[in-house]
Amino acid sequence: MSLAIRTVLRPVVWSDVDSRGHTLRRPRSPSCDPPSSAPPANPGAPGQQPQQQQQYPPDATGYPPRKKLKQYGSTSALYYPPALSPSEKLWRDRYTYLLQRGYQLRPRYSPNWTPTAFGNGRHHHSGEDHIMQILPQVLDGIRREDGLVVCIKMIQDTRKAKQIQITEYFSTRRLTADSRNHVVPFYDAFMDNFSPHIQFMVMPVLRRFDDPEFRLVVDVVDFVSQVLEGLTFLHENNVAHHNLTAEHIMMDAKTLIPTGWHFVSHFCEPDGMTRIAPLDRRHLPVRYYFVGFGNCYHIPPDQKPLVMDIGGSDDDVPELFKGRPYDPYKLDVYTLGNVFLRELYQACPSLRFPKYTSLDFLDELIKYMRIPEFEKRPGADKVLRRWYRIRDMLNEEEIEEKVLCRRERPRERKGSSRHSQGRERDERRSGDGRDGRREERREGHRDERRERDGDVRREPRRDATDSPTGGAGSGSASSSTSTSTSDGTSWGSPGGGRSNKRDITSILNRVRLNSILSLWVVLC
Repeated sequence: MSLAIRTVLRPVVWSDVDSRGHTLRRPRSPSCDPPSSAPPANPGAPGQQPQQQQQYPPDATGYPPRKKLKQYGSTSALYYPPALSPSEKLWRDRYTYLLQRGYQLRPRYSPNWTPTAFGNGRHHHSGEDHIMQILPQVLDGIRREDGLVVCIKMIQDTRKAKQIQITEYFSTRRLTADSRNHVVPFYDAFMDNFSPHIQFMVMPVLRRFDDPEFRLVVDVVDFVSQVLEGLTFLHENNVAHHNLTAEHIMMDAKTLIPTGWHFVSHFCEPDGMTRIAPLDRRHLPVRYYFVGFGNCYHIPPDQKPLVMDIGGSDDDVPELFKGRPYDPYKLDVYTLGNVFLRELYQACPSLRFPKYTSLDFLDELIKYMRIPEFEKRPGADKVLRRWYRIRDMLNEEEIEEKVLCRRERPRERKGSSRHSQGRERDERRSGDGRDGRREERREGHRDERRERDGDVRREPRRDATDSPTGGAGSGSASSSTSTSTSDGTSWGSPGGGRSNKRDITSILNRVRLNSILSLWVVLC
């Protein structure tokens, strides 16, 4: 259904138009000017009599009808908040049930929700209940017993319900006492009362590991250390994450943002409007966690760690394209190496230049983790030991003061074209003749400058394939001697280069000009 707007056009009254085609002004309303002081009509061109003003039918007060003004105070807001999406309606239908379980959702998902007409008083559309949900399976809520903001995850796929047992296992007292445990804490889990295949898992509210971004080199060193220790601890307990991408590495930022943040508009405070002001993580404890264990594998110690699967979100792992069983532990190492490469070390994989100017020490670690053959690829424990050796070689005082600076993206040269790029590509492929062609171009430019200055004549240049005596196939004198023209210009063989072509063109132009002049003299 399309919304069509039909415009109503008023018929033209030619008495309202002056001699220049301008519409005459109507008298003002009584609140502005009395009718006696109304401005006269446009007198038109000089020397002409002013036209009579059009008389409009007066209203009850004797004045022309006033233009109706918009009444903003009594009408409703023109902006309407977005309606609930289908995924949001699932949460709205379970609002009462989650409230009985001790978790209260935001007012937007209440069954009796009434949209805020004017938002928070600053904009019509800036109310907190106008913010829509982005990820359909996770939502924030308040735990009623202590007022803590938590994350509630709705698990609809029964094949991914194993993440509840994994996170609950790593949240036991024995494993939480180990500082290397970086699995997301587990708060609660329960079944849905509407659908028996839906389960809920409650976790803390976290942020992405680089939001806010790293500022010092020591922040990156601490992040790499915690993540590698967490991966080693995970593999020691016979669990492979199998999807350890950047989206599944989070951070507990409560120390960096004491005021809290909105679950969807993460750059704002819980009111959805005030911008957050993150603190510096240099002197504040920040802890990183692994989330998203829906594709994980728990392999017993007596079983060979080989699986056949399609992998996770990272489609750059080599063993996924071979169609053979692979080691999921080695896949975690390669995937985490891609996280270091794409998020920290390298800004653009196609251009191959560093993202920051002070993280060159990650190059050795990334290459060690991204060995294509998973049989030769090291395990998480060996990678951690290699990282400890690299970290010990760094100057501790220097990395604590060194600020991360983003490296600017290299710009393409202005004179570069598709032809020059193809020529440079061909030169790179055939590296043997590159130096010879470069020297030949330099010699040609040098001869052009000499000829322009008039110092010496152009000497014939010999091809690289010619022998000192003329070479094979050089039976003509044009390959070893120069041709002199009537105007004193000498040029070499046709294979002499780009400058010879310009000389030939100039000679032909002069010959044509002389021919035209001779013909003109004959005709005259």
